[in-house]
Amino acid sequence: MAVLVPSVSPVLRRDGGIYRELDIVNQLVQALPDGYEIFHGLELHTVQQGHDHYGEIDIIVLAPTGALLIIEVKAGAVQLRDGQVFKCYGTDERTRDVSQQVRWQRGSLLSRLSDARLETSVANCLVLPDYRLSSDDLVSMPRERIIDATLFPQLASLVREWLAGMRGCTQFDALRRFLYNQFRVSVDLAAVREQLARSTRVLADGLATWVPRIEAPSRVLRVQATAGSGKTQLALQLLEQALQAGGRAGYVCFNRSLADHIRALAPARAEVANFHELVVEYDRRTHGEPDFTQPQVLEQATARYLAASGSLPSRYDLLVIDEGQDFEPEWIERLVQLLHPDGKLYLLQDDEQRLYARQDFAIDDAVVVVSRDNFRSPRLICDVINALRLCSTAVVSKSPYQGELPGFHVYRNEPELLEQTAQAVAGLMARGFAAGDIAVVSHRGRAASVFTERTRIGALSTTRFTGAYTRAGEPVWSQGELLVESIYRFKGQSKPAIVLTELAFAELTAVEKRKLFVGLTRAQMAVEIVLSPEAEQAMMGVIDAAG
Repeated sequence: MAVLVPSVSPVLRRDGGIYRELDIVNQLVQALPDGYEIFHGLELHTVQQGHDHYGEIDIIVLAPTGALLIIEVKAGAVQLRDGQVFKCYGTDERTRDVSQQVRWQRGSLLSRLSDARLETSVANCLVLPDYRLSSDDLVSMPRERIIDATLFPQLASLVREWLAGMRGCTQFDALRRFLYNQFRVSVDLAAVREQLARSTRVLADGLATWVPRIEAPSRVLRVQATAGSGKTQLALQLLEQALQAGGRAGYVCFNRSLADHIRALAPARAEVANFHELVVEYDRRTHGEPDFTQPQVLEQATARYLAASGSLPSRYDLLVIDEGQDFEPEWIERLVQLLHPDGKLYLLQDDEQRLYARQDFAIDDAVVVVSRDNFRSPRLICDVINALRLCSTAVVSKSPYQGELPGFHVYRNEPELLEQTAQAVAGLMARGFAAGDIAVVSHRGRAASVFTERTRIGALSTTRFTGAYTRAGEPVWSQGELLVESIYRFKGQSKPAIVLTELAFAELTAVEKRKLFVGLTRAQMAVEIVLSPEAEQAMMGVIDAAG
């Protein structure tokens, strides 16, 4: 049986002929074998000499070879005048030249096919199911391509016979798409990325909208919010509002790379630093230029800063401390002393991202705000996070983007690790991600990663922190196409696509869960995971146990 397209045709016309056409279509569907497709009511739009022309073809039959037959159906009364076939409409003696209409249909279809660079045979025929031509009737159309009431019972066999003798089409799939009026499209990930970024910013503005409105008698708010909840937007909003009010605003985080990221986004007058930058700033003023080529230079400078910080003058009307879970309690205590007596402190943290063995701490009289809503991570990634029980409380996905489940790439030795990581990157690029959209994030620390000194991953050169600093304390980066970072340094940042690599553990411990949670939540759109067989087994074991 043939396939009818569309399967149910909307009846736009109300003349009696439309029902006769539908009878003929149904007859062809039943009589033609598998492989034939019948298109009914195909709209045809062409442009001729700058003018739009619209029409409709009653029936097109597509043979398995790709040959096409146009069938024009004229039910009811017709007239023959001067060798031309005319269709009569109503009682006002309106007529239409059928022969001219059939020629126009074929010519228009051939023109459209030519524009689409499709070559195939196109024939046409006229079906007059209610009219019998006499043997001496002379018409402008070939007599053998007119099916009158006498030949009508043989319609399906004649259609097959004509199509069998015609040249087919070598681009059959493209021809079918043309007739289905389908576009062959692919997702423009750059457009999706920008649209998703805008939508996520709007959705995640919730924290930035209502948290600043909360009144805390102690002027201390502790915001415990999951990854992707909008903590960065909240921090930027707080800094902006404080500066507009004429105050002095500071932002301090743990990671230097996050501080650099925030510095590029924050108002120019905001003072942005990571904790050790504050330490180095003080050391320069009091002990001269630190020599970053010497070991333990930061530890020694930190000890001197903490010893003297109690005597430092207050400087901030607003202080935002980000990544609070990664701070030593003593650091928090000293930083709070930088606030004016009536200053406000906002402590942003997520215990599920605690990657260092820090002691927890309490802040008396702080107003605590809790948010488990994740607006950044695709919904399927959040499903994986919850299935692996990476958090003590389930993450609530609020992303408008469903995304895909992570891809898994198993390695058994270092050569396979390098190869599988390169393949994961290549797979993301084949899906449309640019090199700049991707970050390769090592599950190990920078010192233990095999990618620390890798100048290339696959065909791409790498951008990575070299471990060196300028004498001014600025980190030195290699210049390349593909960002390579460790899970510790990349925390607080994100990219459209993440390759989370070097996962090698036998048990999904609390520490490994937190590291995996941080890695998965860095991705805005896609994640690929490169892991050892033991790590894969440990993760699948958690999921199986949950099921």
